[in-house]
Parts: sequence; C-alpha cells; structure tokens
Amino acid sequence: MTRPSPLSIANHPRQRGVALLTALIFLVVLTLLGIGVYSTTTSEEKMARNFRDKEIALQSAEAALNEAKMLINGSFDSLLPANSRKPLSEDKCYQGTTHGFSCDPSINSSTLDLFAGSGTGAQMGSNSTSSVGTDLSPGIVGLNIQPRYLVIWQRPDVCGISNTGHCFQIIAQGRGRLPNTRVNLVELFTY
Repeated sequence: MTRPSPLSIANHPRQRGVALLTALIFLVVLTLLGIGVYSTTTSEEKMARNFRDKEIALQSAEAALNEAKMLINGSFDSLLPANSRKPLSEDKCYQGTTHGFSCDPSINSSTLDLFAGSGTGAQMGSNSTSSVGTDLSPGIVGLNIQPRYLVIWQRPDVCGISNTGHCFQIIAQGRGRLPNTRVNLVELFTY
C-alpha cells in the first residue's frame, strides 16, 4: 500500500464552509434589497394615487365653481335671448330660493360641508336645464359623488369699495374617488 506523501496532502486545501457562508450573506443582502425596492414601489404608487385623486377633486371643484358662475349670470338659459335671461340678484332672495343660492352672508365657508346632506348646496348639474328643458351639464362622468356649490349673496362693498354690481361668494366643494379626498374653493364673484 502506498502512502500519500506529506507534500501531496498539503496541496489539497481543507474546506471549512466559507463558500456557504458567503452565499448566505449574499442571499440575505439580496433579500433585503428586494424588500426595500418593493416598499419603495408601493409607497410611490400610493403617492401617485393620492396625487391623481387630489387632481380629480380639484378639477371637479373648479367645474362646480364654473357652473355656479353660470347660475349667477343666467347663462344656463343659453337658448333664450341675452336680454331675457334671469341672472341672480338680491331680488331672488325675496322671490323664492333658487337651488344652491343663499342670501345669508353669515354662512361660514371654512366649516361648511356641502356633502353633509344639509340641502343648502346644489349638486353639479341640478340647475343646468334651460327653460326649454335641454340638459346642458349632466355632471362629471365617472365620478361617484358629484361636486357641489353654494352661491351666497353679499353686500356690494364686500367685493371692493368701488364695486357697483352684484357681489356673490361662491363655495365649491369637490371630492376625489377616495372618500377622504376633498377640495374646497371659495371665490368672490361680481356681476
């Protein structure tokens, strides 16, 4: 029987599990990197969804604001001649209340919630039929809760010392697709 020489044994390195330990460390590092990328992607998706929802709420509130201006200047009756349209004025306060119009200037716009079912605000599209019955503004398609607005008659001096026309405060509220997203717009409008 031949014995291996002491020199040939020294040429074969002994394996001590260093390769296994290195592979496990790389596996842990790659797992942590994957979890971090997943977390970042998820939070960026939530930020994009919230931004989109805020934009939807803002644009719906702006649409309600524009509809309120149409209510004020009487342009819903676009099929009628301009001289027979009925714009809003202080006289409407005593002739019966138009839907979405109030003559109480003490309403606090910062705490007002037109979606609470108080009935004071008009849902977008509710005043948009002309005297001929043509629906000019059915609301925003794809939005579950239509934006709302409230027009409040103000004294003329509220819109400025030199104002000689009618002064209105418009409160428009829009919601996004998520129920907790809301945008409130308040504007003084003279006509």
